[in-house]
Amino acid sequence: MASVLATPVSADEPRAIAMLKQDHRVFDRLFDEFEKASGKRKIEIAQELCLRITVHSRVEEDVLYPAIGSKVDKDEIEEAIVEHQTAETIIRELEEMDGSEELYDAKVHVLGEQLRHHIEEEETEMFEEAKDAGLDLEAIGERMQAKQDELLRELATKGEMEEE
Repeated sequence: MASVLATPVSADEPRAIAMLKQDHRVFDRLFDEFEKASGKRKIEIAQELCLRITVHSRVEEDVLYPAIGSKVDKDEIEEAIVEHQTAETIIRELEEMDGSEELYDAKVHVLGEQLRHHIEEEETEMFEEAKDAGLDLEAIGERMQAKQDELLRELATKGEMEEE
């Protein structure tokens, strides 16, 4: 079975789903780039991944999951939150490293494997249930975009990321 990540994001996806799927495709591309990169570029990619994943997870946990929680399988949301926590643990460890450590590449690789599994479940199960539930995914998407913009502004203010 082909990965959902090989499928382009459809133009007719609701805003909330399209936004997340686009992030997922960026993560997949960056993990692939990381595997081929070396030296400073590899560290830059890992740092970008850590920031993007952190923002993405916060948007899901702060806006999406509460908005869809009563309409999708509770276990799926709980598992997704635990998967986010696992990713956060690896991200914290990576942020304490300078990239030269023995397990640095392995940690990024495992983060990629774990995240790709998480994405497969979200896109094939949770997102489909949310669409089938008749939720206003356009309005949820607007709130998600506002949250993402807020988080990116905070990171830019701290100097951790340039404003897009």
